Amino acid sequence: MPRSHPLAHRIAAAMREATLALGRHPVLGDVAEVAGFTCIDAGLGVSSANVALPGSVEGPAMPALREVAAWFAARGLNFRVDLPADAPSDLMAAAMTIGLRFRERQPVMLLERLWPEPLPGELDVRPVADDRDVEDFCAIDTLEFEDDPLLASIIAAAREHPAVRLLTGFLEGRPVARIAAMLHGDLATLHSLYVHPAFRRGGLGTEMTLRAIALVRSEGAAAAALASTLAAVPLYERLGFQAIGATIVMGCDSPLP
Repeated sequence: MPRSHPLAHRIAAAMREATLALGRHPVLGDVAEVAGFTCIDAGLGVSSANVALPGSVEGPAMPALREVAAWFAARGLNFRVDLPADAPSDLMAAAMTIGLRFRERQPVMLLERLWPEPLPGELDVRPVADDRDVEDFCAIDTLEFEDDPLLASIIAAAREHPAVRLLTGFLEGRPVARIAAMLHGDLATLHSLYVHPAFRRGGLGTEMTLRAIALVRSEGAAAAALASTLAAVPLYERLGFQAIGATIVMGCDSPLP
């Protein structure tokens, strides 16, 4: 993320806060500060949700990352590292040397002027308020991913967080889209936008994003940020988001030796 952007450090801190709130099981998960990284065991076993987030990494990168790898290995876990694109080159090199592989580049995008409430669309968008709502929120991606009761527990815990907002979009009574948002003062972050494969390319992702933006705007947010996939960048650009940096995701599929 460019150091020159005035919100860069706030966005990085907000993304870290959101990962802690939305990315680990309330009982089975764990978090620790290890050699300048925040290490998160999502509580899901071997999973792409296990992550090490760099903070103040002091000294050589290699010993620090080896400590991180040992922390996850002791738990029998794989993990990923989310590195800012402008991270020191020795950190990138150390990640590859210990056995992590490039997964994806996620543009970090910012909307500095939030949209008001959009016109009514196709979806009936409802907040996640109870256990049945959690089931609907989690059921949308079961066609592509296995139904995981532990994931439902994570969402149920996130629902109780005072700054987290979860929305599900229904079409003719069927849950077909979802999105999460988190408030960080007058900055909001958006997460987990997902549309059921049978209903894609119909503008539902745009509709869910606009509804989430309007919601956080009504609660005091003046700007919104997100980490996008490359495929979703055009959607967000049409809504006024601009890329201000990127995250390099590197990971492994099994515990490192």
